[in-house]
Amino acid sequence: MIELACPECRVRLANAENSLRCPQCGRAFAVREGVPDLRVLDDVYVSNDRDRAMASQLRSISRDGDVRETLKVYLSLDASLSEAQRARQVEHILTANDRSAAWIEAIGSDLPAGPWLDLGCGSGSFLAVAAERGIEVIGLDVAERWLVVAAKRNIASLVCGNAERLPFLDATFAAVIAGDVIEHVSDPVVTVAEAYRVLVPGGRLFMATPNRFSLSPEPHVGVWGVGFLPRHLMAPYVWFMKRVDFRAIRTMGYRGWLQLMRESPFGDANISVPRLPKADLAVMPPLKRLLGHFYNGFVSIAPGRIFMRQFGPLFHINAQRGDTPSTTPSLHPVTNSRVEQR
Repeated sequence: MIELACPECRVRLANAENSLRCPQCGRAFAVREGVPDLRVLDDVYVSNDRDRAMASQLRSISRDGDVRETLKVYLSLDASLSEAQRARQVEHILTANDRSAAWIEAIGSDLPAGPWLDLGCGSGSFLAVAAERGIEVIGLDVAERWLVVAAKRNIASLVCGNAERLPFLDATFAAVIAGDVIEHVSDPVVTVAEAYRVLVPGGRLFMATPNRFSLSPEPHVGVWGVGFLPRHLMAPYVWFMKRVDFRAIRTMGYRGWLQLMRESPFGDANISVPRLPKADLAVMPPLKRLLGHFYNGFVSIAPGRIFMRQFGPLFHINAQRGDTPSTTPSLHPVTNSRVEQR
């Protein structure tokens, strides 16, 4: 069983009645339906209080539902989505096996012993694939409402917490997986440093994230050209085009990621352009599917990989912790302000 830590003090939490308590600062953390709530920061879009209320409502409505039914109920609470959008999102989430399997392969082999952390686990797609392969994995997400869905899988321990304040002791995990999440955190510099802290020596970090300068539409909102605008114009442009809030999404280009990882405790990273999984290609419209097959062929050759580092749709980022357990980043390091320019 993974020992949980105070996200501020980094000391082991003690069990109390229906809660966990930090013996150093005295802070108490609630445990609901077996899921500890160890958040100390609010999400950008939804406050923690609002999220708790949504999670409680979802639990009440979907008490006897399976993953699919609970997911449908959850998406029905979002009035901004059409029925067609909800149906597509349900299928996208429930057919994520190929994508999750690709992440497992990308992390590599010969890892040190220890559990894995799925950072931003959402509805638990990666957790399900990892469990099928016999990997011990812990799921963490800032949204308790998503963990209500993930809990329906009954396959992994779940924790509600902030990526920027991980509620785990130093040197706990053999691998940290952050698929399609790093662009949503409030501080990617601190998040990467936190991932380094909780990895054992030799442990690996894997991230999948969209490319800011992709020639395809921005994947979160489906709007062309967002990444080529100055940062301060992105959210107003997306709001004008789609009436969607884009303030909390921060994608970066190849050079930005290269700089961030070199300045991080990892010191370096391998940044690659992956092929698109078959499952993603299968649900694309015919023309987009054709372009997807062309992309997969193009990144199979060196010139294609070089071009797609600049303008391709996404990156896979791999980094390894290679030091001894005693050398860890300082508590909650200050963000390098140059990240604003990336």
